[in-house]
Amino acid sequence: MRETPSRMAVGDLRRVRITGVSSPQLAWALGREISLPASLLASIGAPAGASELDLRGVEPPHLNGLADDLRVRAAFTDRTPHSARIPFTYQYVPPRVRSFIARQIGRRLRTRAGQWARFPSWPLDLSADFVADWLSGAAGGVDAVPVLLTHDIDSAGGLRNLVELFLPLEEAVGARSTSYVVPRAWKLDHGLLREAVARGHEIGVHGYDHSNRTPFLDRAERRRRLASGRAALEAYSPAGYRAPSLVRTSGLLADLADYFEYDSSIPTSGGPFPTPNNGCATARPFRTAARGVAVLLTHCERRFSGNPPMLSAYREFLEFVTATPQLTWILASRVARTAWT
Repeated sequence: MRETPSRMAVGDLRRVRITGVSSPQLAWALGREISLPASLLASIGAPAGASELDLRGVEPPHLNGLADDLRVRAAFTDRTPHSARIPFTYQYVPPRVRSFIARQIGRRLRTRAGQWARFPSWPLDLSADFVADWLSGAAGGVDAVPVLLTHDIDSAGGLRNLVELFLPLEEAVGARSTSYVVPRAWKLDHGLLREAVARGHEIGVHGYDHSNRTPFLDRAERRRRLASGRAALEAYSPAGYRAPSLVRTSGLLADLADYFEYDSSIPTSGGPFPTPNNGCATARPFRTAARGVAVLLTHCERRFSGNPPMLSAYREFLEFVTATPQLTWILASRVARTAWT
């Protein structure tokens, strides 16, 4: 077997299905497709063009930083989305019109996932987690996977539905959720926000005005918005931030450190919106060693999840998690503050 350097550039990635593993901590990856650097595959003797990878008998290469490189390869949406380029905030467009446009675009892209989901793959890509476990030899498995219930609250109607419809369902199974609230786009109902916190739920900050422009502004204006958004919800001790439409840049995340304990803006696999081929290919917090975190994101407005059929599905999901011993409820702030070893 050829030697590999201590550090390897990610370079071109190849998708392979894991058909055999060398240790028990990798058993979770059996049958999954993983993206790995073509140079790494060549270094362990994988045939050129192979679509399957059997690691039995293969010694892990001694590489530093490859998992980190995969996490940040597509972590930022540095290209300004169309919604932020128009001369007015896209929130002025009626919700029904926005939903119609999104459905049309979604239908067109549905059959082209191979183009907009090269890496991370859609709907789930755990390549960075596989590399981390393979190269480190860390023990796998935990008693229960943390499950986070989160909501993006974009409107007064969404906040009202959160308190009246969603929180009772969560509380009935002993769960609590984290809601990221847009702070400067509509008049906040502090009575409802206080009620949510009093019932044991958390409030986070959801951008500034949901125009998707904040990440692309100059640093001074971006930090002014972050400070203003936090100040609007300061009474609820917001520990976390989630960018509207999950639009984020490295500059935004660098600034967030001065205002929040954690960010919840980078998905494992981002899908085609706001820009294709985005995500971190990991289910684990970047700075907190974890064996995996499941995050459910809903919007409480009626046109999204705040309607009877979707609420029924939400109730079924809550009951499923509650009845599954391998899953446990947790709040987002605790994930940020806990070392999952």
